[in-house]
Amino acid sequence: MEDHFKLRKKEITIKDVARRAGVAVSTVSRVLNGLDKVSDKTRRKVQAAVDELGYVQNQLAVSMVTGQTKTIMMIVPDFTNDFNGAVIQGAETYLKEHGYTILVSSSADFKDADYEALRQRFFRMVDGILAVPSPSDIFNYNSWGKPAVLIDCWRPENDYYTVEINNAWGTYLLTEEMIRKGHRRIAFVGGIQGVSLGGQRLDGFRRAMKDYEIPVDESLIKPGVHFQETGVRGMEELLSLPVSLRPTGVIAVNNLTCIGCMEVLLRHHLTAGKDISLAGFDDHPAARYTAPGITVISRPSIEMGREGARILLQLLQGKKTEPRRLIMDITLLRRGSVQPPHCGLTDSPRP
Repeated sequence: MEDHFKLRKKEITIKDVARRAGVAVSTVSRVLNGLDKVSDKTRRKVQAAVDELGYVQNQLAVSMVTGQTKTIMMIVPDFTNDFNGAVIQGAETYLKEHGYTILVSSSADFKDADYEALRQRFFRMVDGILAVPSPSDIFNYNSWGKPAVLIDCWRPENDYYTVEINNAWGTYLLTEEMIRKGHRRIAFVGGIQGVSLGGQRLDGFRRAMKDYEIPVDESLIKPGVHFQETGVRGMEELLSLPVSLRPTGVIAVNNLTCIGCMEVLLRHHLTAGKDISLAGFDDHPAARYTAPGITVISRPSIEMGREGARILLQLLQGKKTEPRRLIMDITLLRRGSVQPPHCGLTDSPRP
């Protein structure tokens, strides 16, 4: 006890750990840095000494030895979207379990120069990149010269490792759900044709309508970025149409857009499922706890973050991982917001 108290008077070093464990300093270094195999008995002795003395590694020194900082840069479009938060949670949990730290940055309103400034600032501080690109993000993450994994994005021309879902199939299922309930005038709010995820989801909507031989009314397509204001604007425009031209069902491109649509219905004292059917992509608290609940496509957001982190660590270890595109499953969650068409919108929306 006295010896331990004396050690506490000064900074505890790797030599102190080696002395307490009764092994060489090089052995302690191998155990702490995982550079090669050490017997379980020796590893336990070293770890016991580390715990007893409260030794903390000098990460700068470790990085000089191993060439790794044990830090990952994660870039997401914004912090307001539940999906991004869930992906960060999944990635951070996995990385912590494997001794890594995560730095998170939002790319909202980023220009190419901003990505370059981020690269120059953190290039030497991180081992790899996890990114959830926004629809407008066309930055070449390979320019970092570090292993990179993209989540919720596919860029075949750059040959990235990606973690994805089948976005087109998701909106196909939502559209099919509407059609099977008897809807023919179906609107789509959000997404931009040909732009990554939003374009894929719009493609899925069009494909379902074509398969069921239902013409798409282009006036019911309200494109836009994946934010709440797109849902607000789109739903307001749809409700302002003459009664005979209004949709009986609306599909929102993502959770934020769906919340915007819900906001407008609430403002006009309209109920999803009763006055107009509504479905969205991505589950979220508002969809779960409103009455009625909103029918949505749910995806394993946290698991997508974990899988992205897992693949990245494999790349950092020099391992090849297949497939390059990991496609994860989605689920259609049926709730009360999609019902057969009603006559609730025979008059102008109530102010």
